[in-house]
Amino acid sequence: MRDKKDKAIVVVIGQITTNQAGQLLKEFIKVKQKYAPNGRGTIATGLKSDVGNLLQRENQRIKEIE
Repeated sequence: MRDKKDKAIVVVIGQITTNQAGQLLKEFIKVKQKYAPNGRGTIATGLKSDVGNLLQRENQRIKEIE
């Protein structure tokens, strides 16, 4: 029997630069396309102090991935 595709992942990574955040963003998008091409996702980048808002989708920098 195949596994149900009912899982999600949330990642918060701190102590990185803006450039590192951009590189991680690109890599997450590539991997998402490989493993879940039909899945929907949300990626947000911002300051550590804004993590709560980012997780609650209140930040304007949130990007929908398809």
